[in-house]
Amino acid sequence: MTTRYVTVVGKKKLEDELEVLRAKREDIAAQIREAREFGDLKENAEYAAAREAQNNLEIRVKEVEATLQNLSVFSYKTAKTSEVNLGTAVLVENVRTKKQETYVVTGFMEFDIEKNYISNESPKGKALLGKKVGEIAIIKTPVSQIELKILKISRAE
Repeated sequence: MTTRYVTVVGKKKLEDELEVLRAKREDIAAQIREAREFGDLKENAEYAAAREAQNNLEIRVKEVEATLQNLSVFSYKTAKTSEVNLGTAVLVENVRTKKQETYVVTGFMEFDIEKNYISNESPKGKALLGKKVGEIAIIKTPVSQIELKILKISRAE
């Protein structure tokens, strides 16, 4: 599994989710016990639903556990601004439209489209990472490509 990047807040969200998931295990086990009392398990919709819920829960628990084992925590306070990195705010200009926007490059747990917080794992985040002021980031879309000129890089807050 590849390393994924988060802030301390993002890591805490994952840890909290894992705690909630683990707490749900007992609830689902109780549902399974209760459903068994309804008789024949082959035609027992409640039992089948509870088993499916248990299976989905265990899959998610394993996903979160694996993600937590492969995390790297970063801080906005220590972001290097010589190039676009995790934790940087980057002012870009669309080469075609001349529209300017500022994006904050963050980890997968903190992205927020409304605030222009983009994940380093997104196509736009990947295209921007490592670029310096004056360089062009190219984001390929199914129909065309978007070219963003890097105007300014600063530490995000």
